[in-house]
Amino acid sequence: MMETIRYFLFDFWEAEGDPRIADYPLFRGGPWTAWSIIAFYVYFVTKLGPALMKNREPMTLKSLILGYNLFMIAVNSYFFYEIVISHRFGIDMNMFNFERSKTPDYSPKAMHIVKLSYLFLLSKYLDLIETVFFVLRKKHNQVSSLHVYHHSAVPILVHMFAKISSSGGPGAMFPFLNTFIHIIMYLYYSMAAMGLHKYLWWKKYLTQLQLAQFVIFGIYGGFFYYNQKGYPPVFNYLGICQPLIFFYMFYSFYRNSYNKRMEQQQQQRKMMATNGIDKNQ
Repeated sequence: MMETIRYFLFDFWEAEGDPRIADYPLFRGGPWTAWSIIAFYVYFVTKLGPALMKNREPMTLKSLILGYNLFMIAVNSYFFYEIVISHRFGIDMNMFNFERSKTPDYSPKAMHIVKLSYLFLLSKYLDLIETVFFVLRKKHNQVSSLHVYHHSAVPILVHMFAKISSSGGPGAMFPFLNTFIHIIMYLYYSMAAMGLHKYLWWKKYLTQLQLAQFVIFGIYGGFFYYNQKGYPPVFNYLGICQPLIFFYMFYSFYRNSYNKRMEQQQQQRKMMATNGIDKNQ
């Protein structure tokens, strides 16, 4: 029993892990150090942070938030450019053969992609700062279950996929889609921080892009599942199931935020029209 537990806690990750990234910080041994960061993040934004801010005035942080958003635009633009160039505009994202008997590619190009995978993981930890700002500003309504789950699951999944294969497959497709969406998302946040609210009528279209991202990644996950060789089964299932979970959660948010709002506006128009008819009578 203890040997089985040890296998899944440590030995599995060493046996299945990509040796090219094994010596990077957060990738030595099992994933528990990396996942502990996420556990503390969840505790801080849901319990500790709100408790510390309970008797304090909300912080403004306007300049800091604007600087952060502009910085994240630059970070995601860098990764999007590097992924597009490194994978030849998506041509090399059809790498499906992960047979462990084959020698890993240690070419300069492959090792550059491994380094990008590691840096991309670090950028997902930077995304967590957004929630910290919510807590410090006492915007507790924005620390929703969707928000916390999304920001927690993504670094965990990125770490898992980079640990297993840091230079191809889902580890390339997800950053390609994710960085593109995040460029637009942080642009929206930057404009909001600058007070340009009248130009932010396109918020619902940003959510639609996020939904499209999960559809594309889900289709890719299914295609990958049927064509891969040598990839650990659990990661195949994650590549299919996780986009469905994200899609469901984001679509529920979209439906509650925009469809219900549209229905309320239509009801208000009907009431106004009815009142107008009554007055004319």
